Amino acid sequence: MVQDVDVIDDIGEQGDGWLEDYLPYQLYRATNRLHMRLQSRLRAIGMNPSQWRVMSVLRSMGTMTIGRIAENALMEQPTVSRIVLQLEQEGLVQRRPSSDDSRMTDVALTRSGMAASNKICPAACRHQQLALEGFSEQEIEMLRDMLRRIETNIDLYD
Repeated sequence: MVQDVDVIDDIGEQGDGWLEDYLPYQLYRATNRLHMRLQSRLRAIGMNPSQWRVMSVLRSMGTMTIGRIAENALMEQPTVSRIVLQLEQEGLVQRRPSSDDSRMTDVALTRSGMAASNKICPAACRHQQLALEGFSEQEIEMLRDMLRRIETNIDLYD
């Protein structure tokens, strides 16, 4: 009988639990759970999470180019272009030549887009509030500050 040379030891059999303390994994899990809860609201009005991200950026930051939307929504530019086209066909955003650079296109929410956003934002805020239940305002601000610092540190290595 030949013995397997790749026999898994006790740690391999049981796992070592390293992911429970791995911050990127923890952040992903928390974010993913928030997004999963919001998806039912999005489905109810016929919107997908990518469309919501684009609309959220426009609502938060106002009119901007597709490139800036992609940068702020953390999405690839071709994906944002496709989503903007879908949203435009649904009357939720409007594209127009940029006043700063005729080679660029500006995108803005329409009244209908703002109305759709207004239907979802309260639910998104409620989900955030539930997730932060029991945290003091000082702890929440500290968390936001720490996340900004993490982003800054990551940007230093890019």
